[in-house]
Amino acid sequence: MDNSIKDLIKCSLEKGCGKLEKIGISLSSLPPIFISQPKKKEWGDLSTNLPFLLQKESGEDISKIGNLLVSHLQNEDFLSQVEFVSPGFINLFIAPSYLNQTVKRIVIQKEKFIQFSFGNGKKVQVEFVSANPTGPLHVGHGRAAALGDSLANILSNVGYKIEREYYINDVGGQIKRLARSVWVRLQEIEGIKVPFPDDGYKGLYLIDIAKEVRDSLGEKLKHEKSEQKLLDLLGKFTVEHILKGIKKDLDEFGVRFDRWFRESSLYENGEIPRVISFIKDKGYVYEKDGALWFIAGKREGRVFIRSDGSYTYIVPDIAYHRYKFDRGYDVLIDLLGPDHIDHIPELEKSLELLGYPVENLLVKIIQWVTLKRGAEKIKMSKRSGEFITIDELLDEVGVDAARYLFLMRKSSMPMDFDLELAKEQSERNPVYYVQYGHARISSLLEFAREKNYITDSPEKLNLLRRDEEWKLIRKITEFKEALEDAAKMKEPHLLCYYLLDLSKFYHNFYQKVRIIGGKEELIQPRLFLSNAIRNVLAKGLSLLGVSTPERM
Repeated sequence: MDNSIKDLIKCSLEKGCGKLEKIGISLSSLPPIFISQPKKKEWGDLSTNLPFLLQKESGEDISKIGNLLVSHLQNEDFLSQVEFVSPGFINLFIAPSYLNQTVKRIVIQKEKFIQFSFGNGKKVQVEFVSANPTGPLHVGHGRAAALGDSLANILSNVGYKIEREYYINDVGGQIKRLARSVWVRLQEIEGIKVPFPDDGYKGLYLIDIAKEVRDSLGEKLKHEKSEQKLLDLLGKFTVEHILKGIKKDLDEFGVRFDRWFRESSLYENGEIPRVISFIKDKGYVYEKDGALWFIAGKREGRVFIRSDGSYTYIVPDIAYHRYKFDRGYDVLIDLLGPDHIDHIPELEKSLELLGYPVENLLVKIIQWVTLKRGAEKIKMSKRSGEFITIDELLDEVGVDAARYLFLMRKSSMPMDFDLELAKEQSERNPVYYVQYGHARISSLLEFAREKNYITDSPEKLNLLRRDEEWKLIRKITEFKEALEDAAKMKEPHLLCYYLLDLSKFYHNFYQKVRIIGGKEELIQPRLFLSNAIRNVLAKGLSLLGVSTPERM
C-alpha cells in the first residue's frame, strides 16, 4: 500500500519549504509539520498550521509563506483544492480520484494492501506478561497478554522483525515462599497441622498441586533428609506445574511466544556476578550495613546484594537486559506492571554504564485492571487467593470480548472491565459492534452473489456521492495511518477506536442507504465499497487477535 495521505502531504510541504529561500525566507530549521482533521466540513478534509509556525520561525509575512506553499501543493494530483486562510492555516481537500484508487487497492490487492515497510526490517523484541510462576494468570496478566500480543502483530505488519519473549522468574524469594506454602499444604493433606507462613501463598490452587506432589514425589520426599533439598524439589515441581497452566491459558487466549527465558540460566552461566563486577569497577556501588548498594542519579541508592548475600530483583533484571541487547535487537520493548516503575532509573543507568544504548529500550507500564460486574467491584488478591483467573474470565466472556476490551484503553491508564458489558450483544459492547459490522457485510455480499451481482468490480465508484458514502471512503483511507500511529506510539487502542469509528460509519450507511433494491447503477459500487470495508475490518480485528464471524 502507498504512503498515507498525511505522509504524502508532509513530503510535499517539506519540498515546498525548500522553495522559501527563493522569496528571501531563510530558516535555521524546519518546524514539525502537524496535519489534523478540521472540526468543520468547509475547512477541508485535513488542515495544517505550518504557515503560522514558519512565520514565528522567520518573522516574514505569513500570507507570502502561505501562498507559496499553496501554489506548490496545488500541483499535487492527490489534492482537489488547497487554500490559505487567516491566521495561518492551509486547508486541504483530498481528490476523489485518490480516495477511489485507495478503495480499489483495498479490495483488489487484498492482504497486500496494508503490508508496508515502515519498520524497515528492524529487529524488535517484545517482552510481556512474564508473570511469576507462583500462581495462575489473573485478569491483570490478561491485559498485558492482549497488549503485548496485539502490539507484536501490529509491529510485524508494518515491517519490523518481531520476537515475543516471556521471562520466567524461577528463582529467588518468591519461589522459596512458594515451596514452603506447598509443603504446608502437603502436611495438611497428611493430617499434620503446621502454621502457615505469614508471607506464603494462600491460594487454594496449591492444595491441588500438593496432591500431585504427593502422588508424584511422595516416596522421594519421605527419604529426603535435607530441608533445603526438599524445598528445592517442591519449588521446581510447583514452578513447572504452574508454568504448564500458564502456557495453556495463554494458548487459549491466542497468545504465543517465540522464546521462554528462565532467570535461573543467568545464575548458571555467571552473568550476574559479571554485571556486578563491571558496575563495581565503575565506582557506582558502595557497602553499607553489610550490603552492596548501587548509586543512580540523585537517589540515595538501591541495594544490589543484601547482607545475606542474596541479590535483589533488579540485579538479574540488569543481566537479563544485557543479554537481550547482546542478541542483536535494534529495539527492546518491555511491558511491565506498575510495581516495576521504581526500578526503571537504576535499570537504565546500569545499562548505560555497561555501554548499551538505553534510548533503544522502551518500557511501557501497564496499569491495573479493576474487574466489575455492573456497578459492583470484584476484589483481587494473588496472595489470599481472592482473584479471577484468566481462564475463568474467558469461560464467562470469551476470548474476543476479553481481548478487545483489554485493548480499548491506553496502556498507562487504569481500566475497569465490566463483565456484564463484555457479554452484552448491543452497540454498547464495542467488540460486538465491530464484529457485527463484519458479519453484516459478509451476509450482504453472500446475498448479492446469490442474486448474481458482482461484488469485486471497482467500476462506477465515482457515482458514490452521498455524504454517508464519502464519510466511509475517507475513513477507509485512514486505515494505514491508524496502523502507523499504533506502531509509532506502541498503543493498540488507536486501532480499536479506528475500527469502532469505521463500523459506526458503515452501520449508519447501511441503515440510510438501500443497496440491493436501490438504484441499479449504484448497486455494484456500493457492494464494492462494502467489500473494502469488510477487508479492513477483517484485517484490523485479526491484528488485535479477535475473530471475524461471518454471521451473528
